[in-house]
Amino acid sequence: MRTLGDVAWKNVTASIDKGAVSVLQPPEGVNLKARDRLASIPGVEVRVAVRLASVTTLRIGGPAELFVRVESEAALTDVLTVARETALVLHLHGHGSNVLFPDGGMRGIVCRLRGELEQVEVEGETVRAGAGVTLARLARDTAKQDLLGLEALSGFPSTVGGAVVMNAGCYGTEIRDVLAEVRVARPGRPVETLATADLKPGYRTTSLQGTEAIVTRAEFRLRRGDGASALKRINELNRRRWESLPSGKPNAGSVFRNPEGDFAGRLIEACGLKGASSGGAEISQRHANVIVNRENARAADVLDLMITAHRAVRDRFHVELRPEIVLAGDLADEFWRRAAAPGI
Repeated sequence: MRTLGDVAWKNVTASIDKGAVSVLQPPEGVNLKARDRLASIPGVEVRVAVRLASVTTLRIGGPAELFVRVESEAALTDVLTVARETALVLHLHGHGSNVLFPDGGMRGIVCRLRGELEQVEVEGETVRAGAGVTLARLARDTAKQDLLGLEALSGFPSTVGGAVVMNAGCYGTEIRDVLAEVRVARPGRPVETLATADLKPGYRTTSLQGTEAIVTRAEFRLRRGDGASALKRINELNRRRWESLPSGKPNAGSVFRNPEGDFAGRLIEACGLKGASSGGAEISQRHANVIVNRENARAADVLDLMITAHRAVRDRFHVELRPEIVLAGDLADEFWRRAAAPGI
């Protein structure tokens, strides 16, 4: 029930990178009615004008109008109700590792799950995890209890909720392979339980994408096995993963989904785009499907490189790459509008 960060948000937004126009500039400002309603909900902490670059692995993004931490399923349901009744868009912020926020920031509510939504319960071979739990933590914690099935996903930089929504996969394993059911919150509706089949999971996709539904908890069916061997496998897979990715520079991992039967990184590299740069962003010299924040990059710089890569691969290989990174705000619309233009 706390309201933090009631600073002069004009001072915060004055420092947005390279002159980008903040979404919080007058006359719009912050929706104080929504802020006060959110702050009155037990288990909700509200902050104003939090710079999103500070909570993402890409270190890019302007201020969030309202940044909330939610500690329970009941509190999340109330937050969704406030968002709907005040006509504010709600963006769920997971691990901050697979998202690009606009330079001008985000109007509405950016929501992060904490408290009971980060708890894990184990009952036999059944594991129930809050949506805010990271896959890395869950895989290691379960392996330590001789429960196997999540090792290949341990290096995937996501929370359980985000991994479920996108049906995350790595090294031949997808979330759906071990997922039994999920609990989902929606505005104005009781929390409901959905079986894995109800999610219609496919490659990096589920029926939850593009909806107002938010995963609150997931139940997994694992198997008993040698936990020590599982931990060794986790360490080995993570070593392989991190050796293939750029280190030392902020990034969000894979930018595009792999097209069927091929790899986005191979196609981009074949177009000669490794090392290509725009402003402070660069297509990694190590992995062409990763864009790094080389120095004070803006979202506009990253988007320019994504569009360049998309056009080049489309024009040379007749393959349309689809973003894997979440393009928040208006960035997705801008990407597809500009990507549709002829290559240059």
